[in-house]
Amino acid sequence: MSENNTSDNLQVTFEIFSNLLNDRFEKKIFTKEDPIRYTFFYAISKELELFPHDILLESPHPKIDKAEIDMLISETDEYPELIFEFKYDVKRRSVVPHPFKAGALFADIFRLCLYKKDNQKTRCFLIYVTDIEMANYLSRDANRLDDFFNLSSNQTLVINENYVKNHSETFVSNASKHGIHDCIVKSCLNVDLVESHFVRIYEIFC
Repeated sequence: MSENNTSDNLQVTFEIFSNLLNDRFEKKIFTKEDPIRYTFFYAISKELELFPHDILLESPHPKIDKAEIDMLISETDEYPELIFEFKYDVKRRSVVPHPFKAGALFADIFRLCLYKKDNQKTRCFLIYVTDIEMANYLSRDANRLDDFFNLSSNQTLVINENYVKNHSETFVSNASKHGIHDCIVKSCLNVDLVESHFVRIYEIFC
């Protein structure tokens, strides 16, 4: 399968995933991070015609000790290796500071970047779903993350040390726990869902 065909199939996957999430939230079904992942597994399995054994969950990260990759699909004749990190940020009983959560999001980007550096053919994606509270934080001009969270589909953003360090100490500390790595993020999906939920999908390039 050509790179263009793979991209087309992935884009359809992202749209199916978004629609399924919309239905889930509209029906007010109790949701944690695992159902977000399983919904994505269903969408990509259907579109790429995968079997369960084609998908590896929580495989060791080759560059970070004791870290795992949320989802890996091995390279085949049909498509390149694909890896995905998932994050579901919603308000919970325990109060986690917004800069801490935002920093963790960028730490996931750098985890993907570290993998990508040694595996240039691999396509690396961050699947981010959140609620209105975190969306408001990321969109606020004063927090200097609106260019990331509201990056339009097919647009890119350069992430580097200057970008990261232009934020709070808490953000910088949490974002850089695996180091800060120059990369480019491309918005693959930017959709506002029902019930004040949001889905963003980014591809990471290094």
